[in-house]
Amino acid sequence: MKKLLIILVSLSVLGGGAYWMVVSQPNKAQDILVQAPKPAVAKPTKEKPTKEKPYVEEFTGGDFYVLWKNEQKSRTLNPDNVTAITSTATTTTYTNNWNGFQLSFPKDWEIDIRQASNYTRLFTKDFRIDLTVQNVDKAWTSPVGYITSTIETLKPNITADKRWNQQGFSARQINYTRPAITGIDHDMNQYSYLFLTKGNRVFSFQLKTDEQHFESMKAALIQMASTLKIVSPIEMDLNTAIKANPPNPEVRLKHKLDSLIIPKNHFVMGAYLPKSRDIDALNEYLENPLGAQMFYKPIDNGYDEYTKELLDNDRLPIVTLLYEKANSTTNADVVENIINGTYDKSLLTWAESVKSLDGPVLFRLGNEMNGDWSEWSHKSTYNDPDLYKLTFRHIVELFKKNGTDNAYFVWNPNHVSSPYFEWNEAHMYYPGDKYVDFVGMTSYNFGKTQWNNYQSIHTLYEDLYWEYSRSYYEKPLMIGEFAAVETGGNKAEWITSAFDEIPRSYPNIKIAVWFDQAHGPFDFRIRTSPASAEAFKKGMAQPAVVKGLNFRE
Repeated sequence: MKKLLIILVSLSVLGGGAYWMVVSQPNKAQDILVQAPKPAVAKPTKEKPTKEKPYVEEFTGGDFYVLWKNEQKSRTLNPDNVTAITSTATTTTYTNNWNGFQLSFPKDWEIDIRQASNYTRLFTKDFRIDLTVQNVDKAWTSPVGYITSTIETLKPNITADKRWNQQGFSARQINYTRPAITGIDHDMNQYSYLFLTKGNRVFSFQLKTDEQHFESMKAALIQMASTLKIVSPIEMDLNTAIKANPPNPEVRLKHKLDSLIIPKNHFVMGAYLPKSRDIDALNEYLENPLGAQMFYKPIDNGYDEYTKELLDNDRLPIVTLLYEKANSTTNADVVENIINGTYDKSLLTWAESVKSLDGPVLFRLGNEMNGDWSEWSHKSTYNDPDLYKLTFRHIVELFKKNGTDNAYFVWNPNHVSSPYFEWNEAHMYYPGDKYVDFVGMTSYNFGKTQWNNYQSIHTLYEDLYWEYSRSYYEKPLMIGEFAAVETGGNKAEWITSAFDEIPRSYPNIKIAVWFDQAHGPFDFRIRTSPASAEAFKKGMAQPAVVKGLNFRE
């Protein structure tokens, strides 16, 4: 958990099924059973080395296009009437009933509407346009404030900025560039934002392409935007379908020496402790051992033998790889360097060592990427979430090419984005179903503050649970970090509620990791009072809590 005080400020502003299916990744010796619902000019670069094909190569046209196609094929469970599409011989007309707009574009452009309530993507092998609609009232700002904040970190890279009025909209187009990244096949480093403002809504188009297509695509963007029409949105509950058939998966990660078995309505409770081996004393007190342990490692640190020690003790290792260098305060280049393979030698020590363990190991890669307290957030990626997604894909592919089939990968944003804008929502950073095994959530109860009252487990996770179950409905969920404090409420009751409600009300959550550390004024440790300690101890004794690897009912 990084920059917790900054996270608090961001938070304070906001005040069993029909059948089973096996979800597996190529070449992975796993068996995850998930319940499926019923029906500036770029800097000169050196010549690129020959690039190995990724372990999954279904498409050609460069890394970005492969990424967009894989994302397009990821599964969601949105209502059918969120969008509508009609076509003529040359033109596609797209209506977004959630955000209330319609526009037309050439028929040969592809469209991704998986997360249409958040964004719509148009793309080919040569460009992409992401469209988001920002209600500035919901972000506690103005149209000018929103645009100013959006481009704040891009100022050194802006090459043009012009404004005009068209068809009842106030228009502003801002062009910018970034240095080319040698590790990207067919890099696209030319960008153009087009902001169309009407009332309290700003339609934000972000074009990304290469230098060859930049001028023609800017013209195509303006032409498409000229077809934008406001239509009446349709009121709907996005979660109707998922709530009608709620997921209640059974997870089975089977391996020769150790296996992770989590039955329906069960979950693994784990913990993070600043001194890892303090878990032995904690488990002695709890009597029923924690089934997982999470620890942090910088991206340039090699394999840690503690991973094997955890497996030897039937405890699931969860390795959070931070996108930062050990003992460094300058990490803005880490995303680019991951893509370029700078840390491959260190990462390979993990891949090769974990492969020899023959038990499951979870890797949480660059968590909280949607928070500007993270160096790998938008402020270091030119407002381009594709760059984060390519780091995730790069690491996953490195493990797969090494044959490390017992490594599983967790994508874990923060539950509130900062800045709190649609273009920075968590869904923008999802690398695609082929690369993610577990979808993580992070939300804390900071107690009673000047901004919030004591928040229940339902307040923190109810909406987020259904949103993520719908948006990534074939993926099991986990809580990557959570905890509560004593201040302003009853922590013991909160802990009891968490143990009761996760398997009962949120059965798609299969793993939860308690952040057992005091951080500034917030003491999240389990044993902050006798009552809280006893509540956690009683929770661990519940039959629904899986006590570790190799579970037997």
